Amino acid sequence: MTRAMIRWRLGRSWTSVHGVVISTSGSELTFRQRLVAAQLEAGPHAIITGEHACLYHGLDAVRGNRPVRVLVPMNQESRRVGYLSISRTRRPDPAPVVDGVLRVARIPRAVLDAARHARELDEARAVIIEAVQTRRASIESLQHELDAGPRRHSAYARRALADVRAGAWSVPEAHLLHLCSTSDVLPAPLPNPVLQHPEGSLISPDLWFDDVALAVMVHSRAHHARDADWESTVEADSTLTAHGVTVISFTPRSIATDPQRVLARIEQVYLSLRQSGRRRPQVTAIPRGWGLSA
Repeated sequence: MTRAMIRWRLGRSWTSVHGVVISTSGSELTFRQRLVAAQLEAGPHAIITGEHACLYHGLDAVRGNRPVRVLVPMNQESRRVGYLSISRTRRPDPAPVVDGVLRVARIPRAVLDAARHARELDEARAVIIEAVQTRRASIESLQHELDAGPRRHSAYARRALADVRAGAWSVPEAHLLHLCSTSDVLPAPLPNPVLQHPEGSLISPDLWFDDVALAVMVHSRAHHARDADWESTVEADSTLTAHGVTVISFTPRSIATDPQRVLARIEQVYLSLRQSGRRRPQVTAIPRGWGLSA
């Protein structure tokens, strides 16, 4: 086609996506079409990474409203084209996922690149926690990718991975773990331990203070799609209480908006249990590693 023919079409049924890429459909691009357009613009040796690569792999903790990040060899130039951010790299993914014309970074690289470009710590926490909790990536593979990459812009990623190693299974739990670590009263809690009772296993609390058998739960209705899920979660607190465990619960909102009140409440209940002289319930807590199921 001649340039004149292309210009004529662009003024009618075709649309310019970016650079030299044109859409002939006239409709809004799908997610996959956006990735294909990015690949076509950046070239056959480019690799899609970051948030959009995470979405491609089925991780939904990222927003996907940032530029599509694409890595290219050092013999190409870094540039910004439309919604693309094209960067040169000396360390391309040696075995990207090849899907038609698409070349997508594997999950550890995609997750760490997303975390490196996170604007807030919680964004980095969310994507790293989801990758590990869903077993899409191991802590070891993420640590290897973190150590192999540049230290620049890696502070959030390093902090988030440390939170996962500490046992956080959600962003609110990471907040709560960090909050408890600032206390001069509380010992280090066990995150998400396996609880055993002579009558059988009990639900795993989000945080556990073993010396006084105190369970701290983070409850968010947003994480329960059905009313039955929410009801079973609330009933689980009653089950722990029935076996002699003291339970205190908070919402993610209260942890985020009034953390000092949350910490003061935990300290108050903990000290009250220590001074009460009550008989500790027959509950054994087993620290949970990432090798165990949630």
